[in-house]
Formats: sequence, structure tokens, C-alpha cells
Amino acid sequence: MFRVANFAQHQLTLSYTMRTQGNVADRQIQIASGKVAQQYSTISADASQLVNVERAVARTEQFNRNIDQALTRLSIMESSVGILVDRATEVLAIISSAMSGQNIADVPLEEFAATFLAEAESLLNTQHEDRFLFAGAQTNNPAVDLSDPTYTPQAGLPGVFTADYDFYQGDNLQLAVRSDETYETAYGITADEPAFEEMLRALAYMDYAGANLDDAVLEEAYSLMKSAVDGLSDIRGRIGASTKVLEAAKDGHEDYLTYTANLVSTLEDVDVAEATTRLAQDEVQLQGSYLSLSRISDLSLLNYLR
Repeated sequence: MFRVANFAQHQLTLSYTMRTQGNVADRQIQIASGKVAQQYSTISADASQLVNVERAVARTEQFNRNIDQALTRLSIMESSVGILVDRATEVLAIISSAMSGQNIADVPLEEFAATFLAEAESLLNTQHEDRFLFAGAQTNNPAVDLSDPTYTPQAGLPGVFTADYDFYQGDNLQLAVRSDETYETAYGITADEPAFEEMLRALAYMDYAGANLDDAVLEEAYSLMKSAVDGLSDIRGRIGASTKVLEAAKDGHEDYLTYTANLVSTLEDVDVAEATTRLAQDEVQLQGSYLSLSRISDLSLLNYLR
């Protein structure tokens, strides 16, 4: 029974008890979740900073995903160009052999040319995730079609040697990736690069020379393929340079993510050892509050006079 004399004390003690109960519950949740709070409103002083950091982290992670996608494409493109460099070097050796000692009739130049042309077309039509990588922005269409009626690299032979890009089915737009908040990195290589044209035309000349036993055309094929090898090596170097730029950007993002991870941990992660110690203190305080409530409830004149 509460009287006027002990009612106020009872209410005050009850208020303290309920607050301590809340503290105990909060400590238990902190220890279980590992987080200082479950809602931003509980950490209002740090909430704005935490939200801003989390947004920045989400953007940075998206930039890294963009970069990873571009790096995968670059790696595939570099592999294709690397194979083309190897094949072009082999063709140079074959043509050189045919040019030595009037061996043009003894080397199956037409067969070699057909084989290398088919492989070159396939490599320049390399796909990744249903995208033709060498077609510029026309990623749904093959970059190269050597059967296109307008592509006539042997036109004017044996005396006229003219570049012919009609094999190319893409456009001139270069692929780019958003690698940072305000920066896009261009990384695309299109199949209308001069080195690719020279390589394909050199193979067409090689085919003509084999069919017609034409030494002059074969010499032109050799010169073109030498130029193509240099150009292909340059393309390979440009792909490598783009890769380095994107890898450097990703390294910067990774450093930032490491920093923000530590910052977020400081703002929202709980010190379990400290929380456990405070929980023990709160539990002792709560037990004392229960005891005080019990004693206040038992206060009476009769108990006082005993």
C-alpha cells in the first residue's frame, strides 16, 4: 500500500528502475548485434556523417564494379590482339619463305591466307556477355564481315594497293567506363584500326600472290604485314595502358573503402568488452532498484514501530 509519505519516492525509484531496465535491454542488443544502435535516431549526433559515408561507399563499390567489367573486357581484347600479333608474325615467316629463292610456287599461300583470314575474322568478332567487343557502340552486331560485297581488297591488283575498310560493320564510338565521380576512362578498341585493315589486306594480297604467282604483290603483302605487326603491338600497348589506368583507379577506391570501413566501424560498431562491463553494472543497479522498490512498498507505521 502506498501513502502520501512514500508515493513520490516510489515513483522516482520506479522511474530509475525502468530506465535501468532499458539500459540493460540496449546493452544486450548491442552485444548480440555488435552495433551501437539499431536506428539512426539513436545516434543522431553521428547519423548524418554515417549516412553520407554509406552513400559514398555505395558509389565507390559501383565504380569498382564498372572497372572490373571494363578490365574483363580489356583482358579478353588483349588476348585476341596478342593472338593476332602471333599469327601476323607467323605469316611474315611464311611470306619470307615464299619470297626466298623463287619458292612462291612451293608454298601453299592460298591455303594459309584462307586459314589466317578466318581466324582473324573470328578474333575480331570476339564476344563477351553477348557483346561484340571490337564493334564500338554497335555491340549487337559482328564487328567484321569479310564476305561483305563492298569489301574488295584485291581490287586493282596487281598494280594498285589501296586501303579498304568496308569489312568493318561497327561505328567509331569508343567504349568508356565511369571510373570515378567526375571521370570516364576510354578503353575501347574498334576493328577499323589501321593495323587490322593492313593485316586483313596483307592476307588478301597473300592469297592473290599465291593464286597468280605474283612476286610484286607478295612483296607488298610482306610490307603491309610488317606494318600491321607494329600497329598491332601498339594496340596491345594501348590496351595495357588503359588497364593500368583502371587498375590504379581501383586501387584508389580500395584504399578509400578501407578508410571508410574503419570510419563506419568507429561510428556504428560496439566495443563488446566495454558493453559487457556496462551490462554487468546495469544489472547490479537494476537489482538494487528492485530491492529499493520492495522496501518502499513495505513501509508502514506498524513496520516502523517494530
